[in-house]
Amino acid sequence: MEGAVFSTFSNIFLLFDFQNQPVDVQLVYKEAQKYGRIVGGKAYGSWSKNKMAAFALYNYGIELVEVPEAEFLPNKKGNDIRLAVDCIEQALRNNIVDTFFLVTGDADFTALVYKLKSYGKRVIALARTKSTSYELVSAVDKFIPYEDIVKNENLTDPVDRLAEEMEIFLKRSGKEFTRDNLSRFLISFNINPSKYGFQTMHELVDEVYERKVQKPERLKNIKLMILRAVLYESLSEKTLPQFAEDNKIPIGDLKAAIDILVNDKILLFSEGGYEINRNKAFFATLLEKYPVVAEHLLEFVEKTYKAFVNGRVKALNQLAQNEFKISSNEFKTYVEAVKRSGCLKGLDESDYISYSTPAKMVCDLEMLRVSTFAYFVKRILSQTFVFKEEMTYIKELVFSNNEALFEKTLDFLQQTGELIEIGGVYFYSPV
Repeated sequence: MEGAVFSTFSNIFLLFDFQNQPVDVQLVYKEAQKYGRIVGGKAYGSWSKNKMAAFALYNYGIELVEVPEAEFLPNKKGNDIRLAVDCIEQALRNNIVDTFFLVTGDADFTALVYKLKSYGKRVIALARTKSTSYELVSAVDKFIPYEDIVKNENLTDPVDRLAEEMEIFLKRSGKEFTRDNLSRFLISFNINPSKYGFQTMHELVDEVYERKVQKPERLKNIKLMILRAVLYESLSEKTLPQFAEDNKIPIGDLKAAIDILVNDKILLFSEGGYEINRNKAFFATLLEKYPVVAEHLLEFVEKTYKAFVNGRVKALNQLAQNEFKISSNEFKTYVEAVKRSGCLKGLDESDYISYSTPAKMVCDLEMLRVSTFAYFVKRILSQTFVFKEEMTYIKELVFSNNEALFEKTLDFLQQTGELIEIGGVYFYSPV
C-alpha cells in the first residue's frame, strides 16, 4: 500500500534479514532515515563471513544477531524465526517505536506484517524486486525497491567512503585516528588493498590518513592564510599562482581551500577579486584550529581546577585526556588555554610555566573559567577586528550562548586592556 504518510518524527526500528537479502548497509540506513528517526535495530546473519557488513552495522548501532549455519539449524528459518520474534517483542514492549523497516522480500514475513499493523504499527519493506514476493509488497505500507536507491546513489570515491567508515568505527571504539589504529583495523577486517587500487596495506593506510587527517589540517591553515590575504591585502584569480608560490602552497590545495570557503559562502567574487562575507561560517573558520565546545570546556576547567587544588596534579602534562572524553584536538587546545590563563604560577612564583613545570593554582574557579574562555575570544580577535553586531557569532560559537559567561569574559578582557572598542568595533591589543 503506497498511501501511508510517514513523518520525519516517526521512530523506526530497523531489521536486516542480511543472510537472505545482502545489501549496502550505508545506502539502506540513509534511505531509512528519510522516514524518521532510527531508534534501534537488529541484523541477522553469519557475521564471521560478512565482516565488512558487520562493521558497518556496528557503526550505526545495529545489534548483530549471529545465526549459525548448520545442517541441524537451517540458516533461512533461523533468521525468519528470530526476526519475527524480535519484531513482536519490540511492538509490545517498546512503545516509542511506531514504524518497522524490514530489509527483506520474503513472503514468510507477510503474516508478521499484518500482525504489526494490527498493533497500530506502520511497516516499510526494502528488497530487490526480483526476490520479493507480491504478498509482502501488498501487505506493507510502503515498499522500496533496492534497485532504486542503488540507481540514485551519489558516486563516492571508495577510499573516501572507507575512510568515513573507519572514522566512525574508531570514534565508537574510543580510539584515535592514527596510522597504527588504521592498520590494525584494516587487517582485522581482512581489507584487500588492491580493491582500492593499492599494492600494499601501507600505501592504503597512508592515503586514508592523508585524506582524513593531514590534508584537512593543511587546508585549515591555508584557509586562514587566504582570509588574512583578503582582509589585509588584495587577492584575485590572477594572483593565485604567485600567492601559492610565495607561501609554498600546492596549487591544488589552494584551490580546494578556496572551494570550501566559496561553498560556505565566506568568500565572494567581486570584480575579479575576492571579498569576505563576515557570516557565522567565517568566524567558525577562524576557530577551526582552536576547537571549543562550551559544555566540554566548562567540565574541563572544573576538573582541572580541582586536580590542582587537591594536589592530584602538579603540572599540566599530568592531565589525562581519557578523563575528559573529548577529542585529542580539543584536549590540547584546552590545556593550552589553561596554560595561558594566568591562573597557574610556578612554585617559585614565576609567571612563566611550561607543560611540565610544577605549578599551583592562584585563581578561584570562576576566574579560571573566564580567563580560559577569554583565550578563544583572543584567538578570533587576533585574526580580525569584530563589529559589535558580530559578537553574537562569538557568543554562540565559543560560549554556546551562555550570556552571563560571555559578558564576564568581555568585561575581563576590557579590564586587562586586551579588548578595545572604538566606534562599535572591537580590536585585540596584546598586553
